[in-house]
Amino acid sequence: MLYAGYAGMNDSHGRRRSVDVGGLALALKDEGHGHGWGGWDEVENGETRYAEVLIDVRAHTETVVSSETVHLPSFVGCEGSARSRLIASLDTWHFEPHKLPEEEVVACTYILFEALYRIEGMQEAIGVPLARLATFLHHLRQVYRQGNSYHNFQHALDVFQATYYFLYVAGMVPPVCILLQADMRTWRRDKDHADPLISCLTSEDLFTLLVAAVGHDVGHPGLTNAFMKNAKSPLSVVYDDKSALEQMHYSLLLQIMRHNGLGSLVDRPHSGPSFRKLLLATVLGTDLGIHVGFMAAFQGLLSGRDVSEHERKVLVCQALIKCADISNPGRPYTVSKHWVAALESEWSTQLVLEKHLHLPASVKPSENTLSEAKGQVGFIGAFVRPLFELVSQGIPAMEVFAQQCRDNLAMWVDRSIELSASAEPPATTPDVPSPCPTIIEGFLSAFPPTLPDSFRASEDQQSVNSVTSGYYSPTFSSGSSSSHYESCESSPPSPTVPSIPEALAPLSPPLDIVMPVHSRSPSIASTTAWSVQTNASDATAAIRAAYKAGMRKKKSFHRSSWNPSPPSVLPSSLFSRTTTPSPLSPSSATPDGNAIPVTPPALRVPPDAPP
Repeated sequence: MLYAGYAGMNDSHGRRRSVDVGGLALALKDEGHGHGWGGWDEVENGETRYAEVLIDVRAHTETVVSSETVHLPSFVGCEGSARSRLIASLDTWHFEPHKLPEEEVVACTYILFEALYRIEGMQEAIGVPLARLATFLHHLRQVYRQGNSYHNFQHALDVFQATYYFLYVAGMVPPVCILLQADMRTWRRDKDHADPLISCLTSEDLFTLLVAAVGHDVGHPGLTNAFMKNAKSPLSVVYDDKSALEQMHYSLLLQIMRHNGLGSLVDRPHSGPSFRKLLLATVLGTDLGIHVGFMAAFQGLLSGRDVSEHERKVLVCQALIKCADISNPGRPYTVSKHWVAALESEWSTQLVLEKHLHLPASVKPSENTLSEAKGQVGFIGAFVRPLFELVSQGIPAMEVFAQQCRDNLAMWVDRSIELSASAEPPATTPDVPSPCPTIIEGFLSAFPPTLPDSFRASEDQQSVNSVTSGYYSPTFSSGSSSSHYESCESSPPSPTVPSIPEALAPLSPPLDIVMPVHSRSPSIASTTAWSVQTNASDATAAIRAAYKAGMRKKKSFHRSSWNPSPPSVLPSSLFSRTTTPSPLSPSSATPDGNAIPVTPPALRVPPDAPP
């Protein structure tokens, strides 16, 4: 969905500028000079360029969301000791999702929502049965690009778990180990022990924050905003280089929610707008490009600046998700090192593509272990430590994580000194590998509008002829076959995920087309990208013809029409599933006696909680 601040403005006559066909002359003509507010200089075609790009992005977005639910993988729920092990790991700060098999990564996301739903009155406040989140999470996982070594679904779970853990230590949510209790007990917040600043968040706000955490990087191409700006990618054009990736994540997240029966949260007349506003602001908070502005705003909040209730909630949610998104330096050192290597690998892959496209380098992977250590010293010192220290002033429970940052910073400083004393002088320039066909072709699996037109055009024929041409092709196979994502060399194929029980299929309603929930034929999979290009080309031709003829059409691709209509009301029989066992885990029976949960320190149980 287009962010209103970036999608339109008022013209000199006080009318709102739109990107519908008839409004192009007003929105883009710039007093007859043929230059639009989008900044294109071509007199002949520049005035329609924005609408063409917008249609391209919209078409790809709808196709990605629709095609991903054609076949949802099955899932065998974790039972007994496996479930207890996952619950114990989620209840610690030494959490390592990258070591889990894919099916357990998905299970962990569901377990965290299970724990959230133990809050007294949570399901009633949200109005969505817990079981319905199963298809949503599977769909979300599929739209994450597994070819990324860092921005993948493991990272999504890492941020989700960190956010939940922050809320737990602040007294806002129950420990995950509450799921090991046999009596299905609920949990109530102890208002006397919760941090005052964070207590402004309601049950709906907590749910919004955690949805943002698990979906904040959905569809990430493994490329930065700076890359897309330099490459003039369609996505960057649509959002005028302002948080382009984060706005895409939000748009995809909304569409996936609507597509999986969560549209009521987004589109309810009274609470829907506030839900969307908080979700958007929280996801946008993960853009480091707005970091300085956030730090100033949060400092103002702590200094007593008068803010609205909504702004207070936004700043608190942004503080928590920002800390979670860059929490790796605040994890134990042995955990932190993995994420450093994963990000370095992803940056190296981007550098290969930048070299291939003759673009300036927008990332600088470490040349050796010394530059890696110095890079961490710089990043933790400039961003991570100041952020955690500022947030801990408003949420004192966060101080323990600020201290971990300081400890890790000291370790990286010591390592840097040690390597400086013993290592040979590093090379003056990074050792960038020559463009490798496998790496370059791997980016064809990325969300197309994040790539420059020139790259997409030059690789078009190869993409259409390849069996992997359907980007985000929802093809899951058994055995040792590769993931449905085109993998870059920096990351191995993802493990296989089995499929959701057939009984859950009706919980995933179609978007605009009716398709049975089963594997689609290879012919459909191999023509997905081609059909999107054909539709977008037809739309472009129509726009040019309409514009030149001076026609005004009523339908707009502005904010209200960016997303499809919410799905129709589900049969009432589906809502009776609220009392059935979880689709991703067994009923909450007591696990075997040998499975002892690891309870985090300083566990607070409200004195009035049920025994």
